[in-house]
Amino acid sequence: MAWQLLAIWVITISTVVWFVRDERRLRAEARLAVAARYYAHAPKYRFGARNVPPQPVPPKPRTGSLLRSDRAYFDQLISQRARR
Repeated sequence: MAWQLLAIWVITISTVVWFVRDERRLRAEARLAVAARYYAHAPKYRFGARNVPPQPVPPKPRTGSLLRSDRAYFDQLISQRARR
């Protein structure tokens, strides 16, 4: 009989603790949702056109031939391969 009373008290206490913890979590989520709604619609926190960083300009494709230094490197590379 004693262990049954102990089991009832353990179940009761754990249920109350679980309920209180869940209610605190629900209130915290509600506060977080209110704060998120405020920051989503507040003008000073909006991501507007004035806050957009400038887009990087892509490099233009080269239309000319190789540079003189590049051409010398490749000529040297080809001449070394021919000797082997």
